Amino acid sequence: MELSYHRSLPPELQIMPFQLRCMELIGLIGPKGRFYRFVLAFGWGTFVILLPKSVLGIGSSELDAIIKGFAELLFEGNLFIAVASLVPKLPLVKRLLHVLSEIFRQATHGKHNVKDHCYSLICEQNSKIDKFCKFYFIYCCFGPFVFCIPAMVTSYVRYFGITNNGTNANGSEHLRFELPMEQEFYWLPIRTNFACYHLFLALSLSAYCVCSYMSVIKVSTLLIMIKYCSLVYRLVAIRIRELGKLPPGRKQDETDEDERTKMMMVKEVVEMHEKALEATDLVEKVINIPIAMQFMACILFWCMTMVYVSTNINFNLFNVMVLFWLSLIETYGYSYLGTELSEDAKAVGHAVYDLPWYEDSAQLQRYYRLMIQRSQQNTGVTAAKFFIVGIEKFGKVVNLSYSYYLVLKDVLDRL
Repeated sequence: MELSYHRSLPPELQIMPFQLRCMELIGLIGPKGRFYRFVLAFGWGTFVILLPKSVLGIGSSELDAIIKGFAELLFEGNLFIAVASLVPKLPLVKRLLHVLSEIFRQATHGKHNVKDHCYSLICEQNSKIDKFCKFYFIYCCFGPFVFCIPAMVTSYVRYFGITNNGTNANGSEHLRFELPMEQEFYWLPIRTNFACYHLFLALSLSAYCVCSYMSVIKVSTLLIMIKYCSLVYRLVAIRIRELGKLPPGRKQDETDEDERTKMMMVKEVVEMHEKALEATDLVEKVINIPIAMQFMACILFWCMTMVYVSTNINFNLFNVMVLFWLSLIETYGYSYLGTELSEDAKAVGHAVYDLPWYEDSAQLQRYYRLMIQRSQQNTGVTAAKFFIVGIEKFGKVVNLSYSYYLVLKDVLDRL
């Protein structure tokens, strides 16, 4: 996927440069010969985590371990499937970058003046986006190591505390190593054999790093796509408000200089609004399946997390909470930005209505009416066309997760 047109923008106006560098590093964009990097990374994560856990099972008969293992499988499976679903959508991503680049050029008039409201707004948003992406990247970099440390410390304490007969110092149980995730690993005794345990720990740590990198690509890219859609509607609204500063044209004289100037600017704003709607439609096509999967998976994941937390207070709780916070940030981010996108899209119609449109010619009023009609449509991103993502849906997901938790807790208490 070539990005020459997008990268011809000034550095401060370029669209999600950090995410594109991450995608280029793993081979999702750039020269086609690098795609093998993504295949290797995806295959390694599947080989170490998804395949043994889904085929060989959890490796424990304890209910708490089964709940924790299934919750982890939901989280990882959702992550890998969502990233894989983005691969056939890469041409749409390329088109989206092209459309956004054209909007940025039109909004700034090709001039890069800090006094220009559109230019300063784009620079400000790009700065905030870059800070968020780098923060999330650092968080995910530490995630795999933090995920493994509690299991390693607990296992070493048990190992060095055993007696000669293979039991702990209190003689209560045989040596059993703790795993970062509950799973089997191709019939190796990873819970009882010292060498197999460390082999699995090294392999799983590398697989967790792959998962973290996939999470960076998935979460930051999808969130920023929604944020850029909101930004372009704000740019359109700014350009509409600038029309109000122009003198009205003569209603009966279309040869008036002011009328021609305003007509040209209005047509440019209408074109920007049309491209903003196209960008929203492209984002919707790219992310509607991953968002739907995220909302469905998080209901079950949060439900099982609450069950686990209510019955276990130990080192495994730390690992569960790492995944919980990642899921919470992602789901809330989609919901918050989805609401922001819908509000900014409607604000375009309000900006047009606030213009002194009654002073302009009938031809200009037709353009105003067109933008108002377009802004009255439900604009936003959906979860596989089932519903428009917003804050109210996030609240319903939380309530639904808690309801399922109460039902599941009641069933487990009766067993």
